[in-house]
Amino acid sequence: MASALVLALTAANADSTLSGERENDYRRFPPKKLPARAYLAVVGTASVVGECELGVAERHTAKGWALPVSRPRRYRRPRPVADFGLAKIPRSFRYVER
Repeated sequence: MASALVLALTAANADSTLSGERENDYRRFPPKKLPARAYLAVVGTASVVGECELGVAERHTAKGWALPVSRPRRYRRPRPVADFGLAKIPRSFRYVER
């Protein structure tokens, strides 16, 4: 898995993804470089709270493209987005070097 990206999520969506409740992430425009490691950034906090692996877009629904989520992992302490080479949390997602 060569690609890595910072994915912008609300706090509620990040919690449900990291707890395993949420099996898919929905994006209107999915990343082209999938599968990828996704670092989950909570909007409004300027921090990354965990990571997961995103699979290739499976299907298009009313919510957007369904991206399967696997291997979620919550960090003990949130990491600043600056650690990932970003000045702020992206609007949807941004590729990063990791």
